Amino acid sequence: MLYSLCHYYKQNGDLMQDPEMCFAVVDNRERSKDYTAVYVVPYMYQQANLGIYQESIQIEEGCFFSSFDERQQAQHAAFADSWLDNIEQQGFLLGLQEGAPE
Repeated sequence: MLYSLCHYYKQNGDLMQDPEMCFAVVDNRERSKDYTAVYVVPYMYQQANLGIYQESIQIEEGCFFSSFDERQQAQHAAFADSWLDNIEQQGFLLGLQEGAPE
């Protein structure tokens, strides 16, 4: 599965990504409750106002990783960790943990 997480603002009537990140969910579970075998991997970063568009992993047909830039993917993962921590600290994830799977 592929997901996008984005913060937008308007500039001259256009929606601008500031930033957008896309994530691939890799589910290697053999047992349904083995969540240690589920990985969420950032593969794209975009910031419209700076003209930045980066793909650290090329994905074909929605699931096959055809190429991988290890250095850039590590940068994407570090940014995603920081960004998601910031989102959590701002209180946007409150209540979601109550419904999290066991």
